[in-house]
Amino acid sequence: MSVAALLRRKLLRDLRLRAAQFVAVFVMSALCLAVYGGLEGGWRGMQVEQERMDAEAHLADVWITASSASPEQVDALRGLPGVSDAETTGLLDAAVVGGRGDLVVSALPERIDVPEPVEGRLDDLTDDQIALDAAFAEAHALRVGDTVRLRIAATDHSFTVAAWVRSADKVSDTGVDGLYAPDPSRYGYAYVSRQQMQALGPSRVSVALAGSPERIMAGAPGLLGADRLAMYDRSSQPGVVGLTDRIRQIRSLSLLFLGLFLAVAMLAMFTSMRRLVDMQQRDIATLKALGVTDTQLRRHYSQYAIVVAAGALVGFAFAPVLSLFVLRSQRSSFGLVAWIPAYTPAPLALAVALVAGASVVSVVATRAARRTDPAAAMRGGAATTRRVFPRLRRMSPLNAWGLREIATARGRLLTALAATVGGTTLLIAGFGMPDSLHHQVARSFDSQYLFDAQARLSPGAWSQQGEALASGITDVQWQMSFVMPGDGLAGGEAVNVLSDGDLYRLPDGDAGVALPADGALVSAALADARGIAIGDEVTVLPPGSATGVAVIVRGVTDAGEPQGLFLSRSAWERAGGVFSPNALLARGAEAAEVLEGRPGIASVLTHDDRRANAEQVIDGLGDVFALIKGFGLLLTMVVLVNLGALAFAERTRDYATLAVLGVRPREIRALLLRENVAITVAGALIGIPAGMAFLSAYLAVFRTDRIVYASAASPVATAWCVVIVVGCGLSASFLLARRLRRVDVLGALKGAE
Repeated sequence: MSVAALLRRKLLRDLRLRAAQFVAVFVMSALCLAVYGGLEGGWRGMQVEQERMDAEAHLADVWITASSASPEQVDALRGLPGVSDAETTGLLDAAVVGGRGDLVVSALPERIDVPEPVEGRLDDLTDDQIALDAAFAEAHALRVGDTVRLRIAATDHSFTVAAWVRSADKVSDTGVDGLYAPDPSRYGYAYVSRQQMQALGPSRVSVALAGSPERIMAGAPGLLGADRLAMYDRSSQPGVVGLTDRIRQIRSLSLLFLGLFLAVAMLAMFTSMRRLVDMQQRDIATLKALGVTDTQLRRHYSQYAIVVAAGALVGFAFAPVLSLFVLRSQRSSFGLVAWIPAYTPAPLALAVALVAGASVVSVVATRAARRTDPAAAMRGGAATTRRVFPRLRRMSPLNAWGLREIATARGRLLTALAATVGGTTLLIAGFGMPDSLHHQVARSFDSQYLFDAQARLSPGAWSQQGEALASGITDVQWQMSFVMPGDGLAGGEAVNVLSDGDLYRLPDGDAGVALPADGALVSAALADARGIAIGDEVTVLPPGSATGVAVIVRGVTDAGEPQGLFLSRSAWERAGGVFSPNALLARGAEAAEVLEGRPGIASVLTHDDRRANAEQVIDGLGDVFALIKGFGLLLTMVVLVNLGALAFAERTRDYATLAVLGVRPREIRALLLRENVAITVAGALIGIPAGMAFLSAYLAVFRTDRIVYASAASPVATAWCVVIVVGCGLSASFLLARRLRRVDVLGALKGAE
């Protein structure tokens, strides 16, 4: 028989006889590919669909909203350097008659931001037809061919639903400021013909521009004068950036999980190979005595990476299932047309890297055994544990024996600790993430937002009616908020200017911080991200202004959301800004009812509605959090059971010897339980700070320009994580302790070499 055939037969025999030894390696490899591939299939599928919709819709690069725009102003925008195309459409607020729903109606675009029909047709849209946001139509049970009545500027209009549509510039649009996720039962969008839009009367104007966003953003602000309401590029447009942020978050999350599972997989492979060669010292010596070279042995042991390859194959097979799970969890948050997993070559490259890494780890783990002199390996002669640990003589024989076994089997100990730490880390992340999100919601709505109703003002309402808009309500505060890039802000962050009042409080730890009479407060996370310090001058560009307003940063607030600058009305006007509020904050049980439908009020959101929407976002992520907890349990249980089975197999002769010496079975079982519980508890305690660090990294992944989250895992949740991990260790121990009854004492003693 050739050497190659001999080693091949040995490989197959070892994998068959030592199958339990490689279970952890197999499972970790499968999890690496399944988790990374599953998450990639989710985010990449969303990204591919977003790119497809953007390309087919000819998504704009810059959006400018104005209260009005003359043909000359629009022509000036078209003539800006960097503009390749521009299209203008009107915007109208509409309410469903006899229902609870608001729509933003615009003229059907022809070249830029063209919506995609999901059902029905958009060709030759007549004046009595309307194309509805598909999610809004479904939430209101409106099918193609149905009639919908809308109230626009106090006049009712009837339309026939011609199509359900999805629009690339509104895939994450909430329809109104103050909501955290789309609520199609309340808000949506619709399109009518251009002739019908003109007939419906005065409206806001939206100009969609294609070209170089940097050059457009630099030249556009001065062209619309005081009529400009908002200006966004793709990095800040609410209807676009929400999806882009979520894709980035899931992608970063896949890398976080990959690093954790990869570390445990490689450690499990290293330990398994070390234990294998420890048991095969004489086999290796015999092979070397028969002329097998070190190169041949190195190649032979590298082939044990076939276990990793098999795990990767199973992970590949399971990845699409996880991808569909991820996509399903995101469907309610984004208006994509198709939800199909997509992949890059990265999972395949990861599988190759895993197998290569396992091969290298195997070679490194067997290095000492391969280089041992055959004669010395045949004789044995390893140092005894009594010489290494002489102080253990003072302990009881059973405890001393147990500690020696734990200390000498360092590879097995490290793998068990790594599995327990990894499991605890995932569980803390799984429990801590919802805790942190709920903590942020509670912090915002219990101590920051103290108003009962938030009313969005119609464009021009403040200049025409002023504080009369709040007649009949005694406790109000006016808010001017806008999102605009400036010298100190990079886009997406808000600028909030507030009149006197206590309905909008800014936190500083557990206390509140007052707005300065001169200058601004900056959110702590934004200051850290942008390098803004107290005393710095920041220039922002408000709506309706061609020149920026420079303000001095006077303090910091640790508000989690929104991120940006906060100024008092007096400080804003002192800096040269014009106070033109676009929101009214009101306190009182009847405030929402009083403001609803009042001229000059575009929409009203109650405190409870906003909070419920925020909680809905967290509830929508519940499946993802449950998945993380499941992975933590699987990681802990599989590795601990596998290592316990391996240790039991290696120490069967020792247990038999203890039995012959008169040690009772229950004492041996107690010893086994003490060992496993000690390792599990140690790993769980180490896992607590590791889990907190992982949770912080996890929360950083979900940070956006609008909101950041602070780690707030509750002590109760952390305690539950430890209890679960220790419970896994106890369960594994009890399963193994049952095998003691089936040990053949005489057979185990005769089986010694």
